Amino acid sequence: MAQRAAIISLPAAFPRTEAFDFAAPVPGSYTLPSIKAAPAASLLDHNGTATELSGLWPGRIALVSFVYLTCTDENGCPLAMSVLYDIEFASRTNAVLRDQVQLVTVSFDPVRDPPAALAALVAPKAQDIAERRVLPWRFLTGTSADSMAPTLAAFGQRVDKERNSERLNHLLRMYLVDGSGRIRNIYGLGTIDPRLIMADIATLLLEGATQ
Repeated sequence: MAQRAAIISLPAAFPRTEAFDFAAPVPGSYTLPSIKAAPAASLLDHNGTATELSGLWPGRIALVSFVYLTCTDENGCPLAMSVLYDIEFASRTNAVLRDQVQLVTVSFDPVRDPPAALAALVAPKAQDIAERRVLPWRFLTGTSADSMAPTLAAFGQRVDKERNSERLNHLLRMYLVDGSGRIRNIYGLGTIDPRLIMADIATLLLEGATQ
């Protein structure tokens, strides 16, 4: 009973904001369809080690995001990363997040975001992750821009390079993947609200508890 209450209270870990001024849906009062299986992909982690994306799902719900680290659009990657950092911070005092959820961030700009750049993001949180003080957060990249194309296409993550510019145009997307590797929701600009994401995560956890 206590665990169920902790799951249902996940959205309450985040404040209602002016940008998302609505009551979060009640976890378990709705269902999330299985959209499709999360695509398989072989990527590189922050150590440059080949990592199978599908191997990250088992046992935990994953919030998968695609970004590039030099993005300056405040409604793009910086917004996504801000929400993810909020979730990471909340996991310090929330055992459900620490034990049941993982973050997976994939750069679609491997030329400017090689493993060494990802390692700089991992280093400050590595000990906390190892000692289970925060939820796991994995950072991945490709071996080249061309190598990323099949993965991006399979997820439906559009990325286009502006002519005569280093800027990458892309749709802001986050993917909610259940512990069986199925995509259960896709968030875009206007729906990347931590309370909405938490309500969906709680709904999946409650679904698993009744199966």
